[in-house]
Amino acid sequence: MDVTGARRAVIVVFDGLRPDMVTPELMPELAGFAAGAAWFREARSVFPSYTRVATTSIATGSWPRRHGIVGNQFHQPGLIAGGPLDTSNYAHLEAAAVAWPGGAVGVEDLGTSLARAGKRLSIVHCGSAGSAFLLNSRVLENGHWTFSIHGEAHTRTPGAVRASVARHGPLPGPELPKIGAVERAAQVVCDTVLAEQAPDVAIVWFPEPDTSFHYCRIGSEDSRRALAACDTAFARIRAALGPDTLLIAMSDHGQITVDREVDLGAALRAAGFRASDRPGEGDVFGYTRGAAGELRLLSDRPDPAAVSDLAAWAMEQDWLGLLFSRDGLPGTLPLAAVMGDHPRAPDLVYACRSDRTPDPDGLPGRGAFTGGVPLMGGMHGGLNRHELTTLLALSGPGITPGERECPAGIVDVMPTVLAALGVPQQGAEGRVLEEAWGAAPAAVERLYDRARAGRFAQELQRLGYRDRVYLHEGARL
Repeated sequence: MDVTGARRAVIVVFDGLRPDMVTPELMPELAGFAAGAAWFREARSVFPSYTRVATTSIATGSWPRRHGIVGNQFHQPGLIAGGPLDTSNYAHLEAAAVAWPGGAVGVEDLGTSLARAGKRLSIVHCGSAGSAFLLNSRVLENGHWTFSIHGEAHTRTPGAVRASVARHGPLPGPELPKIGAVERAAQVVCDTVLAEQAPDVAIVWFPEPDTSFHYCRIGSEDSRRALAACDTAFARIRAALGPDTLLIAMSDHGQITVDREVDLGAALRAAGFRASDRPGEGDVFGYTRGAAGELRLLSDRPDPAAVSDLAAWAMEQDWLGLLFSRDGLPGTLPLAAVMGDHPRAPDLVYACRSDRTPDPDGLPGRGAFTGGVPLMGGMHGGLNRHELTTLLALSGPGITPGERECPAGIVDVMPTVLAALGVPQQGAEGRVLEEAWGAAPAAVERLYDRARAGRFAQELQRLGYRDRVYLHEGARL
């Protein structure tokens, strides 16, 4: 099917937006757009469903097993000492870009594919500096342009920040909700990117509602203000586009409310494991915190017995939802099942227990977590349906409006954009979303992966579609 016809593509990312909050009451502009677009209602994120993992999957059209960003944080003791590599940290990613063969992102990304075809990508990013880096990690080599809300020292193209400060004034502060950052994103993309640069592809990334969901509760008044600000900014961007533009409105993941905090470090030490999230001399394991995280043997020497003991302990904990292993330990699910089996993957990856019960604001999705946000705040990273489900709606030349119930994912954005612009792609694992242009849906195969050890049992649900596999949800049984 011919999906070409767009002269330009604009991708607007609402970080952390749950699609069930795209309503006329909360976000009238976005709800109206989605109702008149090809809206993929079964779109999903990746696992771990964290921002920088998702960012890299959007940029590359690939799962973590290929691009190698296996967590928001993950221990790399040979590169970063005394703690995990933090993918929100610009300096950490610069170090990785030098140390890792192939750079920080080990596969071809959207920017590189566009540059090879003589096309340009401009990014306006108001999330973390690390996410801005990962969206186009070869921005200088590609001759492109990235604005970061964090300032000149947090982008490889500092002139983008200088130009905005000269034109729009000082960068906004960190106050919540981050309405100033959302408004600055709209200013830069409309006044500079669209009006002056006219790139072939533009990406604008709002830091909201993710930040307010985290720290102010998903259903709070502050979060509603953040949603409204994003909606207003989207309206401004949409009004600046011509009819020959492929416009994609999307989110990278959802969120659930966390109502039980587990002190993972204390629990590990009480069980006799020498483990820390800031490992020092004598520590055997490193871990990371959140709704999901890693448990990694810090030594280069394999110790199957130690990892097996740790897995057996984890499966006895009532807060555990799912447990994945690199080496197929009994009772665990393989990391390959979630497309996470990269050489940098840890020995074990856990997801905290969660369900679909409503939170105090009536929004479905509650779960445990091991730290990172205030109790009763929003969180993501795991395999709860409301963590995985994303907004994904497309409008543009040749696209027919209407809801699409077929499986889709954030890995499909990059190949779809390239195909719409007639640009060849190399190696993307996602597919072109031909259903947006009217292609008939294909058959869906439901895939179930289950594992059990003693009283612990878990299930991962995936969907097979057009020779691809998408994550659906996972839970403890």
